[in-house]
Amino acid sequence: MRMTLLSPLALRAVVFAALAESVALWAAEPVRLTGTQMDAVTAGAVSLGVSAWAATTGSNTYTYASTSTTASGTPTTTVVTGSGYGEALACCGSSTNTSVQTTYYAEGDRVIANSTVTDTSTPWSSYSYGFTNVIAVQ
Repeated sequence: MRMTLLSPLALRAVVFAALAESVALWAAEPVRLTGTQMDAVTAGAVSLGVSAWAATTGSNTYTYASTSTTASGTPTTTVVTGSGYGEALACCGSSTNTSVQTTYYAEGDRVIANSTVTDTSTPWSSYSYGFTNVIAVQ
């Protein structure tokens, strides 16, 4: 015997009503919290830093360095994410050197982070790249 408790349409209506209530709460006016409520409040934060530099000596040389970072969160700041990338290239000189460094700081009940930096050098060129990704969940 097959029994359907909620039709797909009814289920969607229930989910929509729950989401609509949450959106209405987000848009509500600020309310002063009690001491007990303040004890239960948590906030998330993600901060990223990426630096890159390149150097070479000699004539007809080329250097390039670039960095990019971004951080964003949900309207209720339940999940905060961030990512950063940097790269550096030095070419065609008698000596070359590059470096990329990534840093992050995160607060939350659960923090997941990954950071990788790779350096490659040959007698005529150097290349470095690095990235970091962070997720903080309240």
